[in-house]
Amino acid sequence: MQGNQRHILSHFDEIQPRYLSPQDLILDWLAAAHARAENNAPSPSEFESKMRRFIARFGCDSNRIASRGHEFDEVTHRDWEKMRLYNVIQTPHGAPLDVRMQLFQEGAERVFAAAYGEISEPPRNLLHVTCTGYVSPSAAQKLVDNKGWGARTQVTHLYHMGCSAAIPAIRVACGLRSLEPDSRADIVHTEFCTLHLDPLLHTPEQLVVQSLFADGAIRYSVQNGVEEPGFEILSMHEVMAPDSSGDMRWITGSWGFQMSLSSSVPSRICSLITGYMNELFRKADRDYSRDRREAIFAVHPGGPKIIDLVQQGLEIQSSQLAKSREILRERGNMSSATLPHIWSRILRDKHIPGGTLIPSVAFGPGLTISGVLLRKR
Repeated sequence: MQGNQRHILSHFDEIQPRYLSPQDLILDWLAAAHARAENNAPSPSEFESKMRRFIARFGCDSNRIASRGHEFDEVTHRDWEKMRLYNVIQTPHGAPLDVRMQLFQEGAERVFAAAYGEISEPPRNLLHVTCTGYVSPSAAQKLVDNKGWGARTQVTHLYHMGCSAAIPAIRVACGLRSLEPDSRADIVHTEFCTLHLDPLLHTPEQLVVQSLFADGAIRYSVQNGVEEPGFEILSMHEVMAPDSSGDMRWITGSWGFQMSLSSSVPSRICSLITGYMNELFRKADRDYSRDRREAIFAVHPGGPKIIDLVQQGLEIQSSQLAKSREILRERGNMSSATLPHIWSRILRDKHIPGGTLIPSVAFGPGLTISGVLLRKR
């Protein structure tokens, strides 16, 4: 991408959730919520102890995730009858979908207000990315209306693509900018995964999901070859693993959205990742086997096991994946907002010099592997 068509990622602005809680506290709350939701349990205290054992066995403990962010305060207390979302005494599954979408809109509007409070110059294109809520008009559209940007800013919604959505969002932003090369495209992620717990689902698969995912939001820009710090986009690549449509699903239901996650996902990713990375580098006229040694990798931390297997498959050092592990430990899996948080952390790290290659990859329903090769500026 040369000349006026050179695209740069820049101006990362992390909008933190309103609450950040220790993982141990959240896991305790989960056990209590599951026990209170199970009205037919012979003994609530015994069932809560059972859930603690199950969560300890199948979930992500505090050695791997120290804390997670959440937009809503309900996991900070157990006054169930005062909760809008998880009054499990009244509705054991948690609130119905319409209540969850109302809360999503409240959170998304707060994020957009925080992201653009001091910004007066509108972007030509504003891309809203999420897989955790749908309301129309969206928070992005309401922001444009409130700012009086309706004649200058186009809103595009990129919804329900899961954890890998940052890559297609960048792809769309680059395409929109190619029509108006001097314009700015902003991408905003609003992911509120904690809206979609179901305390009546006690399966190991759901305990993994409920102990892993978190809330996160971030804004960043796609522009021309600006001189400010950022990342130059060198190549993008996406593949869908063969015969994998049942491995990862994200579907809507009466009680929120529900994830289905096959135990074979980490091994599938591991089997494909080296060939994938070779092609991502080839598209940028680079040699992966030669250039990987000095690269810093941004790998979506779908879970601790995925990062470990990707490291083994790519034959790279732990230090090259340190930022991915840091974000997982400090924030949990924030779905599509996670990879941009890793980029933000890499950009701020003065020990990572300009010119460093940043191979970036994330995984979504399909099973889809999507990535971008960046160069730090």
